[in-house]
Amino acid sequence: MSFSISPMASPIGAVVSGVDLTARPGEKTLDQLEDALEQYGVLVFQDQTDTTPEQQIAFSRAFGPLATTDVPSARLPEHPEVFVVGNTGEQPVTFSPSDESGDLEWHTDHIHLPVPARASLLLARAVPPTGGDTLFACMYSAYASLTPDQRAACDTLDVVNDVSGLLSYLDDQGQDTRARNRNRPSPVVWPLVREHPRTGRRALYFGNQVSVGIVGWNDARAKAFITALTEDACRPAFQYRHKWQVGDAVLWDNRRVLHAGTPYDLGGAPREMHRTTIQETEPISRISA
Repeated sequence: MSFSISPMASPIGAVVSGVDLTARPGEKTLDQLEDALEQYGVLVFQDQTDTTPEQQIAFSRAFGPLATTDVPSARLPEHPEVFVVGNTGEQPVTFSPSDESGDLEWHTDHIHLPVPARASLLLARAVPPTGGDTLFACMYSAYASLTPDQRAACDTLDVVNDVSGLLSYLDDQGQDTRARNRNRPSPVVWPLVREHPRTGRRALYFGNQVSVGIVGWNDARAKAFITALTEDACRPAFQYRHKWQVGDAVLWDNRRVLHAGTPYDLGGAPREMHRTTIQETEPISRISA
């Protein structure tokens, strides 16, 4: 399969032309897409409206095993590998603030689980006329922007990640989180800095709501640190903002990208996004000296 890649003007993101998600990629195409995913962090495939759930699952599975959401009501009927995000289900599934004044929820998918996500593919089925964009921030750029002393300090830190932080955030946005509070996973600890297994490049690895602590620090110190780190790491200069169109499919690398949803009217026009989540297959360990 022959395809082309057009980098965005932003420091992250590229548009891929000539790849059809209705077909599982061959080994050569897959390897080229893997290289592009690591290099650009976010790959945009336009005009994928004809892709069926079965085809999205097959395309995603070419990259690795798939995870299912722990919210059964958000699974697409007959296709549990598809996580339905938006306002068209029994309960809204959204990770954005309720209005423009609220804090964004910057995260990397499934960081609170023993097996996090290495990549995610989101396909737009319905898009509201305003709002509901997705922001992506480059954690390579964020890490490189730190001073040598700051990098050395971050290299030694381990972060406690717990879904309780996310649920508290969603509660503050007025969402019903009772279903998610059942059978909550235990907190997991990951290093704040990780090396990408494909290239060895270093990236920050955290979320501003789900990362609830730093090993060896008190809660107040950890919270202040994560808040300041988020402001610095997710600054506009490191971002790509995706304004969705129906049929857009966006694949991002959770190993080196944070993302956040922007507000939209949950009671208004439908927003329906289908996400397949590719599980991590490599160990996440403290970086080499």
